[in-house]
Amino acid sequence: MANPSYSLPYPRKRIARFCIRLIFRFLLSVLFRIEISGKENFPRKGPLLVVGNHTGAMEVILLNGYFPLQIEMMSAADTPVEKTTEIISNLYGSIPLRRGSYDRAALNKALDVLKQDGVIGLFPEGGIWEEGKQKALPGISWLSYRSGAPLLPIGFNNTTGALNAALKFKRPLLSMKIGRVLPAAKLPQGMPKKTYFQEHASQIMEAVYALVPAEDISSKTEIIDEWFEMELNIKDKTDKTLELPMELQFQQASPLAKFLHRPAILDIFETNLELPVNSLQNLKEEPPVSELIQALQLVLHYLEEENPYLLTYRFGIKGGLAMQQGLGELLRILEWCFRNDHKITITPVRHYYSPEEEREIVERDQDVYLPWM
Repeated sequence: MANPSYSLPYPRKRIARFCIRLIFRFLLSVLFRIEISGKENFPRKGPLLVVGNHTGAMEVILLNGYFPLQIEMMSAADTPVEKTTEIISNLYGSIPLRRGSYDRAALNKALDVLKQDGVIGLFPEGGIWEEGKQKALPGISWLSYRSGAPLLPIGFNNTTGALNAALKFKRPLLSMKIGRVLPAAKLPQGMPKKTYFQEHASQIMEAVYALVPAEDISSKTEIIDEWFEMELNIKDKTDKTLELPMELQFQQASPLAKFLHRPAILDIFETNLELPVNSLQNLKEEPPVSELIQALQLVLHYLEEENPYLLTYRFGIKGGLAMQQGLGELLRILEWCFRNDHKITITPVRHYYSPEEEREIVERDQDVYLPWM
């Protein structure tokens, strides 16, 4: 019988989760080739914090399908999720976490699960909006320190693009490598907690990536000297090319272009929030100025009134605010074009050096985000 003093009982939803696990395993065995190594490192009981690398949705399916103990996953609640994820999450259940702020309720639920010798699963990099390795967030270390729970690193390989290949009947290989249990976080005497938690979280993620083959890591070392710029082509009714007035010149062109080249962020507004902002993801189609104005107004309203942490959580306070400012600057340019019946072509440009190709890559086309692919 569940102890009523806990904010979240553990285990819970046993029948539903048992059935979902069976479905996960069946589909995985049919659509993929599954390779799991290090099973001997699976603990027989909690408390335990399970951590892994994260490039898409398949890691969650693998983890919950094959982990021998019931896992309480901590999931993002700062924005709505896309429909497929929402359905699965509602059926299985999770601990919703408002990222970017101190979510006391979510953290207390996680601690209560650990107090009941439960298992918490989370991805310390906090999201998949950037390519490659991300800075580990310190919440995992705080939970370990407060609960005394050890940590189990798991490396997931070959998950990027796997479902797309599976749906083409290619049965791609998915692999999950379980590392050895690491001791709970323990604050050294005289060391500030904030510093220790960040260092400890980074060490945990290094242990995770030690389980991932180098060729499967889309790491920052493969994208060197990344930088962005905005290209605008403005014409009047006679197709005469116009210069942008001085008072409308960009101050935050580079952060704006970076925002427009991050499909995982753009997808939040269109798919998760169901806002009519598709024009921002298809700038090469030269959408009408009126559509772009509406899209930017909706995005800025959400950032200013409903979720001010969306960009600052993901890109840091300085970077997130610069992106938001850049969106406002683009809106003012578009409003000027609309008032004067000007046409405009907007091209965010991404530059980076690829060591693999030994040349600079210039991307003018925006990518599409497919979380399950």
